[in-house]
Amino acid sequence: MDELQPWKIDEMLHREDSMSELHKFYKSYREKMRKFDILTYQKMYAIGYLQKDPLKDPLQLLFNQKSSGPTLKSLLSQNIRLFKHKSHDIDPMVRFIKEMQSDLEVVYVGQMCLSWEFLHWQYMKALNLWESDPRGIRKYNEVAGEFQQFQVLMQRFIENEPFQGPRVQYFIKSRYDLRNLLQVPVIRDDRVKDRNKARTKEKAVFSITSDMLVEILEESIRIFWRFVKADKDCYSVMTKGQKGIHPEVQEQEDMELLLEIKKNLEKKEKKLQEVLRSGNCILRKFRKNREDDSDHVLYFFSQVDVKLVARVLNMSRLTKDQLVWCHNKLNRISFVHRKIHVEPFFFALPLLILVIVFSIKS
Repeated sequence: MDELQPWKIDEMLHREDSMSELHKFYKSYREKMRKFDILTYQKMYAIGYLQKDPLKDPLQLLFNQKSSGPTLKSLLSQNIRLFKHKSHDIDPMVRFIKEMQSDLEVVYVGQMCLSWEFLHWQYMKALNLWESDPRGIRKYNEVAGEFQQFQVLMQRFIENEPFQGPRVQYFIKSRYDLRNLLQVPVIRDDRVKDRNKARTKEKAVFSITSDMLVEILEESIRIFWRFVKADKDCYSVMTKGQKGIHPEVQEQEDMELLLEIKKNLEKKEKKLQEVLRSGNCILRKFRKNREDDSDHVLYFFSQVDVKLVARVLNMSRLTKDQLVWCHNKLNRISFVHRKIHVEPFFFALPLLILVIVFSIKS
């Protein structure tokens, strides 16, 4: 009989507050992703300008293989790591290309980290919406379709990547052509007029309820995880360090901090690998009132966080802010009595920090 009781007023108010919070932070997330897109176009336009063809689409210049002479594509296709060693007699054009590569890499890594933070946070909000809607009254058909498109674009990128150029270059082009690539949709229920139409055809229309929405987000997270793992520069920084290749840092003390972070990352990776040896740590369907599932989810999300930290540390250049972000990200993950513990955070704070950390000069 309890299931037949109407919602309590406080539960309805809590849900409205959650939806308002979702849209507030989505607006901030969307604006910051757009800012990265603008920075990308500015950098590519600068490349086109130096090629004495400022009116031509800079991305066409970048990917045009029929141009005579050493095109920018051939220059940008070179491994970024080739430019990590300092040179006093570096050619101005090569130096410019090096800076453009580094800036575009910051855009790619920054957008990937931003999207993960928002996707992760929305998943936790979706669980709350599920708890507050046990009868499945709210419908999410429209946003479910958007998340499915989000999944398809990532999956196609992963499948096509082996036949394309380096990931950063391929991502910049793909993001330019398909602006929704890696663009996380915002959770919202169907509009009132749509719900009224659905009620008249409720037997004929398949509706997405809050529990189904949680499953759709879980699948989105699994595909995002595959997207991250497919990045060849998300491997362990300790392996990279053994090869004697280090990113450029601003100060000598930053190099000391970098080495400290690498050691911490190695420890966290080993702890997580101990869990992986007992089985694949994939995100499975979350069930209500299951503490074991809660720990499992923490292990999975920590895997993603650790991989993203490794990707940041593998960038060609690192700032002090980026190193501090990696340091704080790892310090949130700890292991007590063989159980994982992750310090909670307020979403607006890491989102703001990410924008500062991955900001570049336009």
